[in-house]
Amino acid sequence: MEKWLCATEEKYNIDIFFACEAGSRAWGTDDTESDYDIRFIYKHRDLKAYLSLERAKEVIDTDIPFDAHGWDIFKAFGLMKKSNPSIYEWAYSPIMYRDKEQFSVKLKRIVEDEFSQYKLFLHYSQLLSRNLKEAAKKETITEKKQKLLILAVRAFLIAKQILVTDHLDGHFLFRGLFLTKEENDFTHFYRELAEEKQNGRLINGEYADTMIGRLEKEKEAMIAAAEKLNKGSSQITSLNGWLWELLGI
Repeated sequence: MEKWLCATEEKYNIDIFFACEAGSRAWGTDDTESDYDIRFIYKHRDLKAYLSLERAKEVIDTDIPFDAHGWDIFKAFGLMKKSNPSIYEWAYSPIMYRDKEQFSVKLKRIVEDEFSQYKLFLHYSQLLSRNLKEAAKKETITEKKQKLLILAVRAFLIAKQILVTDHLDGHFLFRGLFLTKEENDFTHFYRELAEEKQNGRLINGEYADTMIGRLEKEKEAMIAAAEKLNKGSSQITSLNGWLWELLGI
């Protein structure tokens, strides 16, 4: 992986500060057909790229040999200011391929101190709704429906955790969804879905439909309680300083 990161830096004339796994391998739901989903944050080595009439390349996408997606620091930091959920997940990925100068430590501090719990909750509740709706359209259990349910239940568990915690962090993400001490029907269902997917089997259809109904009811209760959540800082004051530091100016 380090060889690929170095080759990518040379190809695009960039420095990659941070790279992590963001797909099923990070969530612990991968199977034999799962690929690598690499996410990274970079800067352009030539600072003139930020001062030219042609805008510096903000996004880099590749699909060979990995599914990789990278953001320039200006784009990444702008999204941090908006409490972007992808940044939230990247910060706590259990699989990091590069963490230059402890980039992830500063990233976690920004998330924990200044991200909006309310905005993150809305994202995951909407993700829950969207995947439940698509799953409910399929009358019988299929591989596609099972994958949709994994996404839906994961979003539910994250939204629930955001709702009940006083201090936002992401340490319960990924493996924490499996290792949580607060065992309940939904965490059990999530583990069953993941295990069946990994073993190439389908979960019981009637059981799945029952849980869809229960998730719909729980979703409505959570949304009603979300107004009390922290809305976050009006702006992330420490980002400019960090940005200038990374640019060396």
